[in-house]
Amino acid sequence: MKRRARHAPKKVLVLGGAPDGDIIARKLQQRPDRYNVIGIFDDRWARLENEGAAHSAPVLGSVDDMVALCREDLPDMIVIAIFDAGRERLRNIVRKVIVLPVDLYLATDIFPPGFSVGALQDDGLDLCLILISKVPLSGGWFWAKWVEDKILASIFILAFLPLYILIALLIKIDSRGPIFFVQNRYGFNDKVIKVLKFRTMYVEKGDPTGADRTVRNDPRVTRIGRYLRSFSLDELPQFFNVLQGDMSVVGPRAHATAMRVDNELYEKAIDCYSARHRVRPGMTGLAQVRGYRGEITSREAAQKRVDCDLYYITHWSLSLDFKIILKSIGIVLYSRENAF
Repeated sequence: MKRRARHAPKKVLVLGGAPDGDIIARKLQQRPDRYNVIGIFDDRWARLENEGAAHSAPVLGSVDDMVALCREDLPDMIVIAIFDAGRERLRNIVRKVIVLPVDLYLATDIFPPGFSVGALQDDGLDLCLILISKVPLSGGWFWAKWVEDKILASIFILAFLPLYILIALLIKIDSRGPIFFVQNRYGFNDKVIKVLKFRTMYVEKGDPTGADRTVRNDPRVTRIGRYLRSFSLDELPQFFNVLQGDMSVVGPRAHATAMRVDNELYEKAIDCYSARHRVRPGMTGLAQVRGYRGEITSREAAQKRVDCDLYYITHWSLSLDFKIILKSIGIVLYSRENAF
């Protein structure tokens, strides 16, 4: 997760073409020391192409193009500037962009008396911006979470070092193949990360994509693998992912990119699924301690799992993290019904 230099201008994307979006872009451009307007996007891209209206910033594409750009180069702010948008149109726009880990504002041309316009109130730009969604874990809380992850990962790695060695030996004795299993999973901002696990399946039967769910008494799982999965010991190498910065100890669980529910990819089956990727994924999370650990077979259960993830992101605190860690340890030791 890249952090912007403290005094660098904020990178801004404006969603809405002329005239509304261009009005906002021009006002922000009056303060180049604070705002760098990267470009303008519009949900009615064909209209802008046909009309050929002049804009003060580059017109870069549709809402989907904006989301794709944000996945590669994350801005600091997105401003939705379509003053006369109908309810359904605005709803569809917000649903597409609210999953992004950026500060999201709605610009209006109405100035209620005494209305607080947020971060831009003192800029003298005559703007009314309503904050819709804020970056999770920003400012000092980002660094608190960062320190928490580094300290806990280091402690657990040192504490479990003899166990790492023992598990590695047992895996090599039990079946041929590598000690570790590497799987592509979703990380922060939908980026694909390489997640480490101890190998628990026979090499020739493994599924790197994660499309085939593991079921009870799965013939693909090795003898030692059954014990590792039952006690979640196969997850221990992920502490190295935490040290590397790809994961957190606590957060929404890192899902395999091909994971499905009801034979449909999670991102297509579950509402606002990608919003769970606004923070780094965790080794354990709120969904796991609330009963949504292991195999999920219905859309309803999958949606509840994602709802837990979104609740965690919104209500994060250090105390919540430690409660989840303690509950996770208790579940691993005393309640392993869904671990197989």
